Amino acid sequence: MTAGFAALHLRQPALARTGLAMAAILVLCLVAMPFDAREIRGVSVWVKPAKFAASLAVWCWTMAWAWTALGRAWRAGRAARVIVAGTIVCGGFEVGWIALRAAVGLPSHFAMDALGAAVYGVMGLAAVLLCLCAAAFGALVAWRGDPTRHRVMRLGIAAGFVGAGLLGIFTGLAIGGGTGPYVGGEASDAGAWPPFFWSRSGGDLRVAHFLAVHAMQALPLLAWGLLRAGAAAPRAWLAAGAAGWVGLTLGAFALARAGVAL
Repeated sequence: MTAGFAALHLRQPALARTGLAMAAILVLCLVAMPFDAREIRGVSVWVKPAKFAASLAVWCWTMAWAWTALGRAWRAGRAARVIVAGTIVCGGFEVGWIALRAAVGLPSHFAMDALGAAVYGVMGLAAVLLCLCAAAFGALVAWRGDPTRHRVMRLGIAAGFVGAGLLGIFTGLAIGGGTGPYVGGEASDAGAWPPFFWSRSGGDLRVAHFLAVHAMQALPLLAWGLLRAGAAAPRAWLAAGAAGWVGLTLGAFALARAGVAL
């Protein structure tokens, strides 16, 4: 763990430290769960901040790991600084507000009180900006990638981050722009399986959102696997994998909209 964090810190220290802060929030949420009986939508008030902290820790660490796919001259450029700052500010705001609302026993999403409802709109904007930062990073890697890195690896990283950003916006807006992630089932996480707590009584748009944002890990991993295996025509296989991941995400979205439980 220490060696892994040190390697990430060398690649992109600000993102590595932000990921560590998110991991610390996750641990605090997990520690609080057994001692706090309060619930929101049938599960502990600390489930949502724990899930978001875990997601943002992986998000930041993945971007830190991928950072050296950028050309050296671009890693400290203005565009890169905006991407890093946007990721940290938007991600920190999201998790911080969700954790604060959990601490006072109130929902952060689809809140009914005036302050909660107002900030929820700001959260939506922050989530879109966070995804745009991921997509912008992927586009920058595709445009100004490090020529010493294998082209297939650069393409895998670029496709993963662009896909995560754009699909993340699409699925996230579908959730936030409606009445919630539940379709045709009980609007509760009670009885669902941890750690995701996706609905078992109807469709749940969070499944598609999960697949969307984790394209940033899936496609670089596929590129790495293709290169390790010495696959023939790796770019064609990577393109097929990217199309398949998009199809899987949209398929999960369609099933959730039809009210089909995972």
